[in-house]
Amino acid sequence: MTVNIHHCTPFLPPNLGEELAVAYLRQRLPSGVLLVNYYLPDPPGMLELDVVVVSQNGVYVLEVKHWWGKIESYPGYWRHVSSDEQRGNPTTEVAKKARVLHGRLQQKGFGNVSVVGLVVLTKGLSMLERSEDYPPEYARNEFAMDEHLIKALTGRDYVHHHHAPRLSSSEITRVADTLFHSYQEDDKKGKVAVQLFGHRVTDRQEQGHYANLTAEDMEMPGRKVRIKAYRLPEVASGKELQAAVKQFKRDMEALIRAGSHPNLVYPIKFWRDHRSDDGYFLILEWAGEQTLADRLAAGPVSTAEQWSILQQVAAALAHCHAHGVVHRNLSPASVYLAADGQVRVGDFDFARMPTVSRTITLRILDVQTSLLAGRHVSPEQKLDLHDVDKRADLYALGVLWYDMLFAPMPDAPLERERINESPLPPAGLKLLHTLVAESRAERVSSAAAVLQQLEALAASSRGYL
Repeated sequence: MTVNIHHCTPFLPPNLGEELAVAYLRQRLPSGVLLVNYYLPDPPGMLELDVVVVSQNGVYVLEVKHWWGKIESYPGYWRHVSSDEQRGNPTTEVAKKARVLHGRLQQKGFGNVSVVGLVVLTKGLSMLERSEDYPPEYARNEFAMDEHLIKALTGRDYVHHHHAPRLSSSEITRVADTLFHSYQEDDKKGKVAVQLFGHRVTDRQEQGHYANLTAEDMEMPGRKVRIKAYRLPEVASGKELQAAVKQFKRDMEALIRAGSHPNLVYPIKFWRDHRSDDGYFLILEWAGEQTLADRLAAGPVSTAEQWSILQQVAAALAHCHAHGVVHRNLSPASVYLAADGQVRVGDFDFARMPTVSRTITLRILDVQTSLLAGRHVSPEQKLDLHDVDKRADLYALGVLWYDMLFAPMPDAPLERERINESPLPPAGLKLLHTLVAESRAERVSSAAAVLQQLEALAASSRGYL
């Protein structure tokens, strides 16, 4: 029998630590079945089981931790030294998960099958500094990814009672299938709810360097938020990572301090993924289902829509620029359109604030540069992403206007000569040419000035476009 793997939830795929653990077990475990990201209803919430291993000696619930830096472990909690955060003791937490999972197996007729919870530290046990009063029985259940873990999963030292039977290949398959089908039944009945920070995740879309999650407030049904789930590549030391995350949090706070504006999407909270130091979540206000990218894909944008969208985006940029915030990643995907015509600019995670340093998104860009490509990125930004001012946003605004006029393919370059083919009045042609000028010195100097010209054009050019 080989090692088979079932991924249970599409909303929160394995983080880097879980991927490492699964890859290691697939190579080193002689046989068995792995259930990844298995969720158990446990009123009033849910229990997430990182990896469930079904092998000849029973079932093992693995709590996988992929953390940088030193961890001080105490009986009631673990302390992440570099971030000074206290976290629940995963050894006691996984023991609870094992008990709940054993209860599920009892309901399904497998009450004699052993279920044991183990903690796996992907960075090794050397990162763990145990307090003097740390219980030895806790330490016994904590492993690095090495031969000791494989021995625990294949030997008889880790079964919840010595009378637990060994499972044949067919019995391993039956137990794993029972758990997996039980999960699917719960999911169909709406019992399984992937929860993040009091929100139920209902949808996930990959967006390149992050995943875009749609979630509902569990205390206020019908109230939605958007959650951006980041996965950082493992290219930095823990110290560099912590510095990048702290700067990112400061940048989001700077945007909030800029003050509310009807045309901006604001961040609500920035959270670390408790499972792994390579995962982070940014919770944002809900700004509607449709983006300008969606609207462009649906067909021509009417004259009235164009003027309304341009003016509202310009108003958002004017407000940000007045507070020293440069967006740097304005595109149709970051412009949100509500059904009532309200337009809001979001996705400020690539923004440059008054005090510039490395941010979490720049950490990602060390190995992924997709944000620095495309026609919406100003020429100077493609040369040096740090040498950017508010005129980069005005360039992107001009390209949004170009998009609505000509509906080019998403990956098509900007063709400035096409602008003269549009039905814009002379003043509109001049403004658009100025916005997308190759040299930033030739562009309009401020979003406020652009907004003023757009308002004048909208008032006097009702018959154009």
